[in-house]
Amino acid sequence: MRAKDENKEILILESALRMIARVGLAGLKMSELAKEAKLATGTVYIYFSDKEALIRKLYLYLLRKSSADVTKDIPASEPLKKRVNSICRNFLMNNILHPEYGAFFEQYFRSPFFHETESILAEENKVMQPIYDVIAEGQQQGIVKDADPELLVTLVCGMLETVAKVAFYSQKSVSEQEWDTIFGVIWDGLRS
Repeated sequence: MRAKDENKEILILESALRMIARVGLAGLKMSELAKEAKLATGTVYIYFSDKEALIRKLYLYLLRKSSADVTKDIPASEPLKKRVNSICRNFLMNNILHPEYGAFFEQYFRSPFFHETESILAEENKVMQPIYDVIAEGQQQGIVKDADPELLVTLVCGMLETVAKVAFYSQKSVSEQEWDTIFGVIWDGLRS
């Protein structure tokens, strides 16, 4: 049996993401995906046994990719507030630059494909751990509210996703002054 080509798998996932942005999860057909990726339908099935396997893999792929983008180039030596600011800013910019990620996540969480299996939960926790660690560090220092880090991250992400949608659809960038206001509200909400 021939080894799977990681580049081909990524091509299929990225093609699926583009298609889902156009036709939604329900409209995604494996044969149409093969055409989008310029591959034979059989090749798509070599990498993904069915649409459900593809959607779950796409979820994990985007989760890893988004998390890596959000935490990239943030030195642990920076003060906590500055790291939180950088993570939040990166999250906002990632959502503005890649609205298809947010659109996929929204559809996925509301679809029958969404099942929190033990392996998916473990991967989510692994991917999100660097962000939870920053929150936990702030809690240990008495800077951040003593609340479930997952809840705090969810609240902040929800707010930033909304800001990103408004910026994307209005075709306006977020100015430095607006960012200072946005982060001020976030920081006030996180501080103990």
